[in-house]
Amino acid sequence: MSKLAGRSDRRLSRGSGYPRGIMSRTLAIVLLIPCLHVLADRATLADPPPVIADFEDFLVIEPVGKGGRSPVHTDAIEAAIVDGSWATPEGGDAVLVGRIPRIWQSASAGEGGWLTDDALRGGYALVTVDRDVAGPAILEARGHSMVYVNGAPRPGDPYANGSLRLPVMLEAGENEFLFKVGRGRVKARLVDVPRTEAGVAKTFFFTGADDTVPNAVVGVPLDTYAGVVIGNLGSKWMPDRSILVTGPGGETATSAMPAIPPGSVRKVPIRLVSAAVETPGVATFRVEIVDPGSVEPVDVRTLDVKAVEPSAPRRVTFRSEIDDSVQFYGLVPSSTVPREGDPSGGPGLILTLHGAGVDARRQAAAYAPKDFAHVVAPTNRRKFGFDWEDWGRLDAMEVLDHARRTLGTDPDRQWVTGHSMGGHGTWQAAAHFPDRFAAAAPSAGWIAFHTYGADRIEGDDDPHSIESIMARAANPSDTLLLRDNLDELGIYVLHGDADDNVPVDQARTMRRSLAESHPDFAYHEEPGAGHWWGNRCVDWPPLIRFLEDRSIDRDRNRFRFTTVSPGINAGGDWFRIAQQQRANAPSRVRGTRNDEEGRIEIFTENVARLELDLDDRAPAWTVMIDGEQVGPDAKLDLLNGRGAPAFYDRTPDGWRRRGVINPRAKRPERNGSFKDVFRHQPILVVGTMGDEEEDRVTLAKAIHDAEAFLYRGNGVLDMILDVDFDREQHPRRNVILYGNQKTNAAWSQLLADDPLEIDRTGIRFEGLEVTGDDLAVLAIRPRPDWATVSVGVVAGTGIAGMRLTERIPIFQSGVHYPDLVVFGPESIEPKTAGLQGVRAAAFFDHDWSLGDDHAVRETPKDE
Repeated sequence: MSKLAGRSDRRLSRGSGYPRGIMSRTLAIVLLIPCLHVLADRATLADPPPVIADFEDFLVIEPVGKGGRSPVHTDAIEAAIVDGSWATPEGGDAVLVGRIPRIWQSASAGEGGWLTDDALRGGYALVTVDRDVAGPAILEARGHSMVYVNGAPRPGDPYANGSLRLPVMLEAGENEFLFKVGRGRVKARLVDVPRTEAGVAKTFFFTGADDTVPNAVVGVPLDTYAGVVIGNLGSKWMPDRSILVTGPGGETATSAMPAIPPGSVRKVPIRLVSAAVETPGVATFRVEIVDPGSVEPVDVRTLDVKAVEPSAPRRVTFRSEIDDSVQFYGLVPSSTVPREGDPSGGPGLILTLHGAGVDARRQAAAYAPKDFAHVVAPTNRRKFGFDWEDWGRLDAMEVLDHARRTLGTDPDRQWVTGHSMGGHGTWQAAAHFPDRFAAAAPSAGWIAFHTYGADRIEGDDDPHSIESIMARAANPSDTLLLRDNLDELGIYVLHGDADDNVPVDQARTMRRSLAESHPDFAYHEEPGAGHWWGNRCVDWPPLIRFLEDRSIDRDRNRFRFTTVSPGINAGGDWFRIAQQQRANAPSRVRGTRNDEEGRIEIFTENVARLELDLDDRAPAWTVMIDGEQVGPDAKLDLLNGRGAPAFYDRTPDGWRRRGVINPRAKRPERNGSFKDVFRHQPILVVGTMGDEEEDRVTLAKAIHDAEAFLYRGNGVLDMILDVDFDREQHPRRNVILYGNQKTNAAWSQLLADDPLEIDRTGIRFEGLEVTGDDLAVLAIRPRPDWATVSVGVVAGTGIAGMRLTERIPIFQSGVHYPDLVVFGPESIEPKTAGLQGVRAAAFFDHDWSLGDDHAVRETPKDE
């Protein structure tokens, strides 16, 4: 591997960056936090915290590997951290990238505290801080992708929005901060922790950043949720604390405080209750962390809620079913409220998706009120979020459902539109969910990552090779694979012909494709217009009229549908593609349904199981699949109950109707792949059965992922220690095990009878085996006690393997993983090309067994 120059006596003993002894065999969590001396007097709690250290003098180094929107990357410095050879460098030390040395050089922060350097377009910045005593501090940093704090990975703030204020533990002596930076600049400092009037560090505290707050509506009582970020500087995971919220009129609401790992932050839902306000303005709520054993609150703050007129644009909050977090969307109410009893039904709903860096309320406010529809703008979970894929796609559809329920809109008059990144989201939403929208209207939208400049993983001639499996895992991002679905709804494409951000070729490509077969599309290029040409480029009158003129009125007796994953969308209102022959390859159905004759004829491609909802009728339905009559079957009708869903399986002897379905089998509700485990209110279970270093690194990885999901997705990942986990107390939830079967005590509760085995010698799964104590593993398995939820695994086969998991980009949009993937340490070596460091990959079979769709790379290959 690449060598890092540096004296061995400067090598730091690295684990998680949390104090040694934080976890022990007795599972006591001991976090020694000596009080720092009060650095300055503060007159009030609102005063800025004293600065411990402004980071001004750095060492920087240019990129030492290759990254990108990919499940793999290379990095010589990370490789040294993983194998334990990392040593704090000095100026002039070299890092070899292949045979090319990269040199650590001195650099200083400039105006406003920003360190700006071309080396930081993918390189590193390092700073050390000396302390006389150990103790806590708050790291405020911007512009970085991530940072190692004394060896512990913590998420970065690449968009420099200042939302992360992370508690860190400083050691006595030298403390190392190693920033990975991608956009050319970084700014960082340490400030003192919140303290009581007596100068004692608060155990739990409000960070005061990144609130999720609704608007109140004049004349309407408020009873909804907000989200506030709380940090933990104490030693307890499960605090005996509660949160008390007092409204402007004295109304109160109390909720229990969730678990927060020591030395970390999480967003906490709070309930806001108040009587109706009579005029626009600000309603102020008092929010307290309450200790039942103390008269004084642990911490206190205020939260301002702006009240707006009923007709004004506003923010609406709700509790997400994905992770139980508090999310919001922007709303511009319709200018016309239908009269009671109006036979025309409720108003329509325009779902508008914002571009990168745009707030959802601002997106909604770009539209004038419509007399025929409400305008609803989901968030993509953040201003940048997930490019309207993964959790961004889930957010869009969750907001659509929430707004439809609460606003009483007409489900046949739903449209999706969006600008730039939101234009891409429009293509994605329409292609994946053609049954949900009457029309789609992308403005300045790009089609897919690979058409917009990102590299694309290419499979090879072997459909079951690692390359082919990893390529298929990424198929949900490929809008063009679902192109035929777009024929099912109206399409209006809008683009400026001088767009220097999203080239107009993206729109022209789709125009050529639509012209081949689409029965209802319109296209407009605005001459001389760039990327953003004012509100008109979203609230474009011809586009709006196009939407208004269309309703969902499809012939349900003729159908055509394509999916690349039944877990995203399995089909229409009466048929579902329940299983695929080849996972994540396009699956297609087309056919006719004749209600008068009681006859259904379906032709399929890459479909292993069909589920049909057939109404109770006599005589029974005649079902033809791929030219073969299947049934009717009076015995199965009697067994299942007439009118119950009917299941049809492709067998070597043709299609057969099934009477009994294995509830453990793959199904749309539990289909994989790996990233699917981060929904259904997931809970992270942290292993504590390893040695002290293994436990520190495992905990640090789990904290990193929870904080990264907060930053990337405004999300919540509950976390608990393995010895405190009881599966009976956490029903119907996805569970992610951090650690392997030897280091995580909860493995026996969830995967004791599962064929997946991971220990310090390697990984084994039926006929698949990869040996080594330095492997990283991601996997998804069925949870044995519930039919619709899963168990995820984030594991290393040893301490190096667990470190190798630290920077796997789980929450990056456009990056995908199959059901199982195994990385070797060579995957991050600069000399490794492409996917050569992936040791194994698999999509599990319909019963979650190994099947044929897997591959193992016996020995690392160099190119």
